[in-house]
Amino acid sequence: MTITARTPLWVAAPALLAARSDDFFGRWRKVLKSFDLEDIHDLRVSSRRLREGCALFAPVYSANLSGVGRRVRKVTRLLGALRNTDEALLFFRKLAAALPEPCGEGLGVLIARQDVLRENERQRLAERFKNLDSGKTRSAFTLTMARPFVFPRPDLAVDPFTPLGSFAAAALEQRFTHLLALVPAACREGEAAAQHTLRIAVKHYRYRIEILSFLIATGYEDIHAAVKAYQECLGTMHDLDVFSEMVRREGLSPEVECVILNAIAEQRTMCFARFTELLGEHPFELIGEQVRGAL
Repeated sequence: MTITARTPLWVAAPALLAARSDDFFGRWRKVLKSFDLEDIHDLRVSSRRLREGCALFAPVYSANLSGVGRRVRKVTRLLGALRNTDEALLFFRKLAAALPEPCGEGLGVLIARQDVLRENERQRLAERFKNLDSGKTRSAFTLTMARPFVFPRPDLAVDPFTPLGSFAAAALEQRFTHLLALVPAACREGEAAAQHTLRIAVKHYRYRIEILSFLIATGYEDIHAAVKAYQECLGTMHDLDVFSEMVRREGLSPEVECVILNAIAEQRTMCFARFTELLGEHPFELIGEQVRGAL
């Protein structure tokens, strides 16, 4: 089936959700066989895209779609702990090699603890995944996905016969308006919480753009690259904030802790400078205009 901007929403929604669910459940099967780190990361991203698809098309479905979406969210959360530990190990090993002793020794203790935690998380993930019934989850999702509301109802926020193009423009604008309101607070370097909130909003906007990418006539690659750059930059800042808290909880000597925290702070300052550069090179307002013009 070819989906275009003129396709009615009730026809387009099941087809587009099917593409996302096929990717998700295919990657789930792959993880069950390998538990490879790259496969785990890909499954986590796929689960987030599927959840964004559920949120996007929820207006033409019953509450059952949200229920299935919550099952997918359990998978996302299960994978999160292992991802966070892996990111911490990569960061602290690199930092330990760059800093003088006794910082390396202090970080060595933290790294050893994270190694143990990672193995525990890996075993926990393997056990939990074996207990999760992917077939049952897929059956529930397929059944729900195939039953969008076909006719207008008083309790529906959108007419199921709305052309996909019109629906997509409004849905992307909704995410963008929320995102744009978060930018001023995130532009202040010390506002870590605001930057984290903006990161989440950018992530949702990116996934929504990806789902609807075939409707963006021109400039999609540039738009996607800019949004992805923002997400990665803001994500790195958030990781650095988390790493700083890990160091503070480690009980290192004040002198060693100070050197390590200063090194992390230096990286964060550089990352925030990159965020500021992005605001000048690819202002969010311009990205919004590009998306509106391309639909």
